[in-house]
Amino acid sequence: MQHTKKLHLKRIVRWERDFSQIFVRIALPIAIQNMVSASAHIVDGLMIAGLGDAPYAAVSQAGRFSFLFNLFMFGAASGSSIFISQFFGSKNEDGIRKIMSLCLKITLALAIFFMAGALIFTRPIMDVFLSPGESHTEGMNYLRFVCLSYLFSAVDVVFSNTLRATGKPKVTMFAGIASILTNTFLNYCLIYGNFGFPVLGVKGAAIATVIATFISMSINVGYTYLARQSGALKLHDYIKLPSGAFIRDYFKKVIPVVINEGLWSLGITMYSVFYGMYSDAAISAIAVYNNLDQLMTVMVFGVVNATSIMIGNAIGEGDREKARLTAFRMLFAIEVLSIFTATMLITLRTPLLTMYGSISALSQEALEKASVITLLAGCFMPIRFFNSLNIVGVLRAGGDTVFSMILDAGSVWGVGVPCVAIAALVLKLPIEGVYAATLIEEFFKMAFGVPRFLNGKWIHNLTRIGETESAK
Repeated sequence: MQHTKKLHLKRIVRWERDFSQIFVRIALPIAIQNMVSASAHIVDGLMIAGLGDAPYAAVSQAGRFSFLFNLFMFGAASGSSIFISQFFGSKNEDGIRKIMSLCLKITLALAIFFMAGALIFTRPIMDVFLSPGESHTEGMNYLRFVCLSYLFSAVDVVFSNTLRATGKPKVTMFAGIASILTNTFLNYCLIYGNFGFPVLGVKGAAIATVIATFISMSINVGYTYLARQSGALKLHDYIKLPSGAFIRDYFKKVIPVVINEGLWSLGITMYSVFYGMYSDAAISAIAVYNNLDQLMTVMVFGVVNATSIMIGNAIGEGDREKARLTAFRMLFAIEVLSIFTATMLITLRTPLLTMYGSISALSQEALEKASVITLLAGCFMPIRFFNSLNIVGVLRAGGDTVFSMILDAGSVWGVGVPCVAIAALVLKLPIEGVYAATLIEEFFKMAFGVPRFLNGKWIHNLTRIGETESAK
């Protein structure tokens, strides 16, 4: 028994050459794209921060509505990717196109709904996130323009997720980098009026986002058709619906993911509502920390995405043991990586924030609060990212979408939001204490998520979608 455990531990720690190559081929492009994106967000943030606390707080809080939209997009696309990665493992291109067609209809409907809401109810939306004042007005200006990017995002997320799930992450990496560079350049031109462009402030930042999103969409869609990839939908794929049984089985798995992301994002948005009750300096502190967090965790999200794809491919091939071993290996790897990343974040937070302060117009109060928040986040990073990988990269990727929804959304609404409400409204803690309250939910996710992973009930073969009986 002990010998068997040692062998199992060795297999978790020691990766075969082929396994390592597949992991790097998928995770590295995603990590590079995320790194460039995080770096660009910091640069963009610095450009907006140069306008002062109020515009910076405005873009940060108005961006929460886009954050809500993007998470609904992610829910629909990642739910569909569960099927696509398994279909790719079983070499079923017709199944891939059917899933893409359904997903595209969902994302476009969501884009129209959110865009119409942002254009018609701009003021009521901003009333949720900010108190009346300069930042509120600037937030309205930003939201009216940035919502035009939602239609492009709806198409882009379907094609980019399909390319990743079918082994082409480099394409999405190049599309992402091109989009990010475009966004950064246009921000420089439009926010401050460089190179003869008009001075548009936060409106310029929104317009840059719209154009950059169009660039990303064009590259991903263009490559899919020019290279005749599995996701190159034909005209009848856009129009024709699959069988009723296929649609039924699809929604059984995807709806929980969309609900999960929707409820989770609403919960995170509620955190922002409580943050919005504080000063512009406090809101800016949260925004600064978010930028640093994105930069320091790029590889972690590369691992999460790679794990989801590799587990889906293994299940599609019919190899349950390979799926379980992949999950064990990735959970071990994420802990090593998150401990290293947390150490880097805590160690480098002071020089990074000093640099941030020297080239922006943010107040010293905002930077001091950001330092404390970053320290708290670093201490909790190993448990946070273990839970992220387990819920999104393992349980959900294995088709266990209902349990994942209950665990993820339930933790936010059953634990996180009440704790934050008490911290902000009852205890009246400073912004650092309110942020700390958001971390309590992580203990509940681990307490219920680990047993589910260990019992193996999360593995579901979805390649026989539409048939009367699913393969076990």
